[in-house]
Amino acid sequence: MGIKGLFKGALRRAGDGGANATPAWRPGRRFARALIGGERGATMIEFAIVMIPFFVILFGIFEVALVFWGTYELENATEDAARQIRIGQIKGGGAAAFRTEVCKHVVILSRCDEDLRIDVRSFTSFADIQNGPADALDNDGNLNNNFAFNPGGPRSIVLVTTFYRWPLLNAISTYSLSNMAGGDRLLQASAAFRNEPFPQ
Repeated sequence: MGIKGLFKGALRRAGDGGANATPAWRPGRRFARALIGGERGATMIEFAIVMIPFFVILFGIFEVALVFWGTYELENATEDAARQIRIGQIKGGGAAAFRTEVCKHVVILSRCDEDLRIDVRSFTSFADIQNGPADALDNDGNLNNNFAFNPGGPRSIVLVTTFYRWPLLNAISTYSLSNMAGGDRLLQASAAFRNEPFPQ
């Protein structure tokens, strides 16, 4: 029946101004008629009901796009910085210099100095790359912190892997994208190459 039907039925039973209607009912009857007749706030209520899930989903889409952008930026920065290892400009003990080189090429990764992790390993052949690095996260989603920095020498096979802890803010994206303890996502980028025959 609906709320309007209930109020209209109540008005009819009250006599609608007839002999059975008491003076005490008339102010209430006028209020009821005004209530069922005024629909100006209905649109606002309906918009408020729809607005909350709409903006949650919209913000979730926006955050997913930022995650993809951050991953793309980390991949490009890793490739650019890895060239300094390939040509012998960054050698063993140059982890800080390599971090600076990566962070120099990023914009959206605002906490690069604090949240960037680097793993650089050298191998004798490309087939050996499958043996490293180990998983960056343990079973609970925490960083293993078993990172190494060994850029090798001339003609060495090198695998460079970078990791960045990306904070997720939206409940939907946290549920679907989180792979770390605390609800964050670990971004990862890699570059594999053979070093140039640079002088020792």
